[in-house]
Amino acid sequence: MYRRFNLSRRSVVLGGTAALGALAFGTMGARAQTGPVRFGIFGNAEKLAIRGNSVARYAELHPDINVVYEGVPSDAWPDKIAAMVAGGNAPDVITLSSGDLEQYATREALEPLDAYIPDPIRGNLFEKAVLDLGRVNGTLYGIPIAVSIQGLGYNQSTIERLGLDAPPESWSYDDFAVYCAEVHKADPSMFGSHDGGARLGDLSMYVVAQGRTLFNENELGVSVDEVAAWLEYWSKMRESGGAVPPDLQAQFTGTEWPNSPLVRGRAIFASMASQDLAGGYQALTTDTLNMMAMPSPAGADNPGYFPRPTSSLALNARSNFKQEAAHLMDWFVSDPASASILGLVSGPPASRPALEAVLALEGISEVDQKVLRHSQAALAQANPAPPVHRGERAVSDLMRRVNENVGFGTYSVQQAAEEFVTQGNALLRRA
Repeated sequence: MYRRFNLSRRSVVLGGTAALGALAFGTMGARAQTGPVRFGIFGNAEKLAIRGNSVARYAELHPDINVVYEGVPSDAWPDKIAAMVAGGNAPDVITLSSGDLEQYATREALEPLDAYIPDPIRGNLFEKAVLDLGRVNGTLYGIPIAVSIQGLGYNQSTIERLGLDAPPESWSYDDFAVYCAEVHKADPSMFGSHDGGARLGDLSMYVVAQGRTLFNENELGVSVDEVAAWLEYWSKMRESGGAVPPDLQAQFTGTEWPNSPLVRGRAIFASMASQDLAGGYQALTTDTLNMMAMPSPAGADNPGYFPRPTSSLALNARSNFKQEAAHLMDWFVSDPASASILGLVSGPPASRPALEAVLALEGISEVDQKVLRHSQAALAQANPAPPVHRGERAVSDLMRRVNENVGFGTYSVQQAAEEFVTQGNALLRRA
């Protein structure tokens, strides 16, 4: 099944859940000279269309460079790009999540970018701490597109419908559990929250708030007892109706927003990356959504926020057009003309000129204003970004499995915690 979107005065065909959509820009003469330069990125249909508009504008401004835009649905991208890199057929520009950047960098699939600064990549347009989010072992491999920060999305319309008090500006995990249980009492068909026990990122925040990191080189920075306490908390949340049952949560692994309990009207709260409130959830419901502070561990003065790039542009080490691809990367993330097209589709832009261009836009939507307000407040109290391990994706899948095993009664909390630590350490060592 195919979907067609307007791209300035052109159109792009985007494949279905597993197919790659591509659109070539540039003249035939330019194609013979330059290659083409392939730009690969992932997202939902709306994001792919908007990002394609940016690449189309670049092609209009640089008719001597032939550009092929390749957009892939988010859920299909990890397998697609892995196969393309392995087969030597990856795009020149590769978009990667923070969890995947290290994996490809350490396997020498990506070109180090320090030599491309300041020309054609203008690294001085980024704050050092932001640009450093694209570094792996001290070497720059990724240029952040936008900066993500964690947050707790919630359905404001449902809270008002149920006659509940507004949630507090800050709260502990115990406070959060009490409030979520009250939601279920007020409406037994409604649950307080998504099941955060399945989210490795939430556990990582819990650890960071205590001054530690989840990954210590090739070992987990948490004990079996700590993991058991985390899983027990969410088990009790499910028992009270404070979190959705396992069969509901199992249908949502993180990016299929139509399947999320929040969108389906079965839960009020969902932890999420800041950019996903507007780019994923709000577009799928007529209810009013908002974003607030995540719960904090007892005694912590913040929830453990830390910045991450929403995604980063990387350069294929095998590219035959590295200078041209790097020039395109720089334009996409830093040029005000690109930023005016992209807006907040990926979250607050990472480079200063791009952010300034977005803030100057007229008619920023109400939901985007909410994202900006939350992001600025959360970044002001953020912790240094903890290290990313190339085995993070595999450990994240493990976290979801052991939490589901507890939820469905297959494992006890203790068994699940022991399996997570044992297998998690093994995954990190093998990655």
